[in-house]
This record gives sequence, C-alpha cells and structure tokens, in this order.
Amino acid sequence: MTQPAPILPPNVTIFTPSSPSTAQSLLQARRFTRLSASASTSPEQLSKALRSRAGLDETFYFSHGRAILIFDGGSGKGGGDADLDDAHHEHFRLVCLAFKDADIGLDVAKCVHDAESVLQAGYQLDAMKDGSVLIIDLMHAEKEDDDEDDSEDENVNEDHAKDGS
Repeated sequence: MTQPAPILPPNVTIFTPSSPSTAQSLLQARRFTRLSASASTSPEQLSKALRSRAGLDETFYFSHGRAILIFDGGSGKGGGDADLDDAHHEHFRLVCLAFKDADIGLDVAKCVHDAESVLQAGYQLDAMKDGSVLIIDLMHAEKEDDDEDDSEDENVNEDHAKDGS
C-alpha cells in the first residue's frame, strides 16, 4: 500500500531533475546566486519565462515560488575560479535575459550574488535516497505573515498615539 505524498511547508520543495548528475551538481556547487522576482510576478509567470528562453535548462538553476537559485561548479569539470565565475555569470545573464523578455522585475533586496555557499544564498540542501534534493528556502516569507505583522505594528502605533507616548 503506497502512502500519499507528504504535504510540504511552502518554503520546502523536492528538486527531482531529469538527470541525476544535475542533483549532484547542485549538491557539490561552489557558486550560487539567488534572484527574487518582484511581488507582482506569479510563480507561473516566472516558470513560463524560464522555460521559454533558449539556453536555459535545469542543469544550472532551480526555481521555487518567486525565487531562483543559479548554481555552478559542481559538475566536476576542471577549471579555476575565473572559469567558474565566467560560467556562473553567463548563466546569470541568461536568466536575466529571460526576465527581461517576460518583463519580470527583481526584488533587489532579496537577491544574493556570487555566494560561495548555498547557505549564504539562503538555502539548505539535503540529498535524498532517490537522487532528489530536498531544498529549504531559508529566506522565504509568506505574504500573509508579512501582512499580519504590518497590521500588528499599525495597532501598536495607534495605541501609542492614543496614549500620547
């Protein structure tokens, strides 16, 4: 009897690339860039933009929600840091061109460029037995949580204004 798939929190996803080597590349990568699309962009718009751009494939990026993680340096190919940086910046350029073509803006405050660890880019990765990668977005914030926090702050400010403090 098979069990139903677990329901994951909104900041957690399972990345199952078509090639097992892509999962290994992600887990062993040495350069990461996190891009965050603007709040007006839906995850569907983002996914469509990435799929429609020639030269983009899952071998060097992962997207979940409105965030994209570009990763390089885990393929086992030789080359120094300059080669790694060049390859990473080319992948970054391709993703940015896809955004430009689809008129997608970035939330610059939530972007992290050229991080040397996945944690610096705001993610935690865990290898799974089947070759997939469990990805936790440590910078994910739900819109509802943000709205509730704002309204609580406004209530506190109103209370202080009434008290004259």
